[in-house]
Amino acid sequence: MPVAHVALPVPLPRTFDYLLPEGMTVKAGSRVRVPFGKQQERIGVVVSVSDVSELPLNELKAVVEVLDVEPVFTHSVWRLLLWAADYYHHPIGDVLFHALPILLRQGRPAANAPMWYWFATEQGQAVDLNSLKRSPKQQQALAALRQGKIWRDQVATLEFNDAALQALRKKGLCDLASETPEFSDWRTNYAVSGERLRLNTEQATAVGAIHSAADTFSAWLLAGVTGSGKTEVYLSVLENVLAQGKQALVMVPEIGLTPQTIARFRERFNAPVEVLHSGLNDS
Repeated sequence: MPVAHVALPVPLPRTFDYLLPEGMTVKAGSRVRVPFGKQQERIGVVVSVSDVSELPLNELKAVVEVLDVEPVFTHSVWRLLLWAADYYHHPIGDVLFHALPILLRQGRPAANAPMWYWFATEQGQAVDLNSLKRSPKQQQALAALRQGKIWRDQVATLEFNDAALQALRKKGLCDLASETPEFSDWRTNYAVSGERLRLNTEQATAVGAIHSAADTFSAWLLAGVTGSGKTEVYLSVLENVLAQGKQALVMVPEIGLTPQTIARFRERFNAPVEVLHSGLNDS
């Protein structure tokens, strides 16, 4: 019977062996639900599958559920995580789980889930808003819905609440619907937008030197006072990297500079810009 070697989020530098029941298959990098401890189940990540175990097979517990048909990690990320655990001598389960979003750690589906939104019905578009003047929250909600759909998870940030929307729904003025997001590869739609400045001689020299060494490991120091045009050099270098379908990691010296930096990048590049710093949490 096949044995799944499973990494669990525990501070132990090892995997745990579980039997795969007949008819159950799993790939390395996929999540499983397994028994662990007394009357407890854990989410784990399969590191490998074999026919052997250091323990007698009759002492092994069985995998309860396979959560993913395909691995939740790409091949390159998977290799990186295994290397990191080995190189830094850190428990493999801890490494793998720190690379997963919190909902996946909890066993939630990895596939795109439907997202719910509120929208104004035909009756809601036609009704006189003054007819709701005795219910200001409902009036505000319907006025907003007439401008476009409102995602359900956005309601908490708005001036009206879910109760107002539910009341409108009972009157037939709005309703709920869902759609499943489809994510496409940003590389297929990549383009440079925003105003591009013409590089001066020094900037062009710096960009050319960095670009010529793009396929090798190298370090560069840009020297210049504030306002001398260093940011445009960074943007031009990033533009070259993104145009090749690659990614870039930009480190900002302090969190306070993040908003203006992100705004500049989003204005310039039609590509995803993600942020990670100590002020963020899992939610």
